[in-house]
Amino acid sequence: MITAPLPLDEDLRLRALKRLDILDSEPEEAFDRVARLAARAFGVPIVLVSLVDEDRQWFKSHHGLAACETPRSMSFCAHAVLSKRMLVVEDSLDDERFLDNPLVLGAPFIRFYAGSPLRLADGQVIGTLCLIDTQPRSFEAGDAQALAEYAELIERELEVRRQLIRSRTAHERDRRSLAISEARFTTVFKETPIGNALVALDGRFLEVNPTFTEITGYDEATLRKLTFAEVTHPADVASDVALAAELVAGKQTTYTTEKRYVRPDGTAIWVNLAVTLLRDATGVPLHFIAAVQDIDSRKKSEEALRNYHVELEERVRERTTELRRSRDALQTITDNLPVLIAAVDRDLRYQFNNETFKRVLAKPSAVLRGVSIRDTLRPELFEQLQPLFTRALAGERVTCNEVRYRADEERVWCTTYIPAEREGKVTGFYVVSHDVTEQRRTERELRENALIDPLTGLANRRALEEELRATLAEASPFALSFIDLDGFKGINDRYGHDTGDALLREVAQRLTSTVRAGDFVSRLGGDEFVVVSRGVNEAASVASAASNAASSAASSAERIAQAVCQALARPFVAGGQVIECSASVGVALHGADEGGVRPDEPLALADAAMYEAKRAGRNTWRLARQASRAAVAAQ
Repeated sequence: MITAPLPLDEDLRLRALKRLDILDSEPEEAFDRVARLAARAFGVPIVLVSLVDEDRQWFKSHHGLAACETPRSMSFCAHAVLSKRMLVVEDSLDDERFLDNPLVLGAPFIRFYAGSPLRLADGQVIGTLCLIDTQPRSFEAGDAQALAEYAELIERELEVRRQLIRSRTAHERDRRSLAISEARFTTVFKETPIGNALVALDGRFLEVNPTFTEITGYDEATLRKLTFAEVTHPADVASDVALAAELVAGKQTTYTTEKRYVRPDGTAIWVNLAVTLLRDATGVPLHFIAAVQDIDSRKKSEEALRNYHVELEERVRERTTELRRSRDALQTITDNLPVLIAAVDRDLRYQFNNETFKRVLAKPSAVLRGVSIRDTLRPELFEQLQPLFTRALAGERVTCNEVRYRADEERVWCTTYIPAEREGKVTGFYVVSHDVTEQRRTERELRENALIDPLTGLANRRALEEELRATLAEASPFALSFIDLDGFKGINDRYGHDTGDALLREVAQRLTSTVRAGDFVSRLGGDEFVVVSRGVNEAASVASAASNAASSAASSAERIAQAVCQALARPFVAGGQVIECSASVGVALHGADEGGVRPDEPLALADAAMYEAKRAGRNTWRLARQASRAAVAAQ
C-alpha cells in the first residue's frame, strides 16, 4: 500500500477545512441528497462526501457505508487531494498504490473508485465526492464530467456553509459589541463604527452618532424631530414597539432584532438592532440605548442563497425525472453485464435476476423469480454455499472465490453476498457474481513464468530455492553440483554480450542433455548453474576425487561432475564464433539421515568446493570437504 504524501500547502488546506466547522457535524440532507442521487445515477453501492483531515478522512455523507471515518493512511481520497485532480481507479487490484490496501482486501472491498476533488473558493481542496464499487468497472469521459457536476453541487453547499459561518461570526461579534459598559459607552458613543442612538421612552431620538445618520440617511437635526417608529418600515413597527414595551415592563433587560429602516428616498435598509433600557438608581426607566449595524448586504446574500436553494431543488427534481426516464435503459445495461446479479429474500427465493442467469444457468430470469436457490443450484453447490447464505442473512457481507455453477465446465466465479436492509432489518441479500476463470489462468501463468530464467529457459534462483526446500522436506539423499564457467568475463569482453548470452544458452542445452533425465537444472545467475541430483547417496572420498576422477569406482555424483566438465570443455559455436570454454564444478552430498539443514547450506558447501576446483587449475571438480561442512553449519 502506498500512502499519499502530504500536499505542499497542507497547513493552508487544513486551516481552510477547520474554518468550515463541519468535521464531526450532524448529517445534513443537502449533502445526503446529492450522495443518493449520485449513487442512483452511476449505479454504485457507495457514495461518500469525504473530507480529508490531518490523520483521517471523515465522511459528511456516507451513502451505502456504515463507517463515518477511516484512517488517512488508507485513504484513496488523499491521493486525489494531493493531485487536486479527479482520481479514477477502475480496478484497485491492478494499481500498486492500492492492491494491498486494507480497504481493498477487507471491508468495504473497494475494487472501483472515482473521486472528484471538492475545491473551496480560495482553491484549497479539502476532500472529494467519491464513487465506490466492489467490482471493477470502466469510467468514461462522460462519467467523469457528470461526477464533476455532482461535486460542484457539494462545493456550492460548502460555500453556503462558509458564508453562513461568516454571517454568524459577524452577528456574534455584533452581539458582543453591544455589551459595552456604561463607562465606556459615553467615551466611544460618537467614534464607534456602529450606529448608536439614545431614544426617549416615547420613541423620540435624543442623540445619534454619525454612523447612525449614515445608516438611516437622515441628518442628526432631522432625526431629533422624529420617533423611531416614523423611520421604521411599516411591517416592522409593531414588533419593535412590542419589544420596547417588554423592556419597560421589566420582562427582559435587552432585546435584539433584525428590522428595516426607511430612508428619506423611500428605500429600505436592513439593520441588526440591539436595545437596552437604562434605569436610574431606583429602577425608574430613563431612556433606551440602541445600537444599529447595517446588515443589508448580508440579508441580500441570504435572499440570494434562498433563491439558489429553490433553484437547486428544482434542478434536483428535474434530474430525478430524467433518472426515472432512464431506468429502463439502466435495466437493459444490467441485463447485458457479464455478471450474475440477483436479489434473494429471507426464504432464499429469488426476487430479481438479470439475464446473465439465462446464459449461465440456461434459465430465464423471469422463470427464476420466486424460485428457491435450493431448487436452482446443484445439491453439492448449495451445501457448499448455504453457510454463506446464513451469514449474509445475519448481516455479514461474505464472498466465495471458488463457485462452479455448472459441473460440465471449468468456469470459476467469484460471488459476493451483500445483506439487504430495510428499516434496520435484514430482508435478504444481493448476489453479485463475476467470472474469474481468465484471472485465475493468468495468475497461474504469472507464477509459472516467475520461476523461469528468461535467457536460458532453465529454472531460476527462486525455483531452485523451492526445489531445495521440497527435497530437504522429503528427507531424500541428493547431490548438488555448483557449476561456474571458467573465463566467461573474458569471452564477454572479447566477443560481446550478445555472443556471451548465446554461449549461456548453449551451455544450458548441453547441461540438460548431459545430466540424468530426472535431474533439476537451474541458472543461479550470471555464468553460475546448479544441478540437483536426487537419489545420490554414495559417500565418495575426497582422496579419490582428488587423485582419480575417472576411476570406475567413482560415485554417481563424481560421474555427473566429471560428465559436466567433459561436456563443457568441448568447443561451442555461439554467435557465429567457435568458443573454447570450460567449467569448475563443486559438489555437495546430502544424506537421507541428515536433518535440520537449511536450504542454503548445501549451496554454500558446493560453492566452496567449486572455488577449490578453481584453485586446482579449473576445468575440474571437487567434493565438499568435511571442514567446509563444519564451517557452514557453524554460521
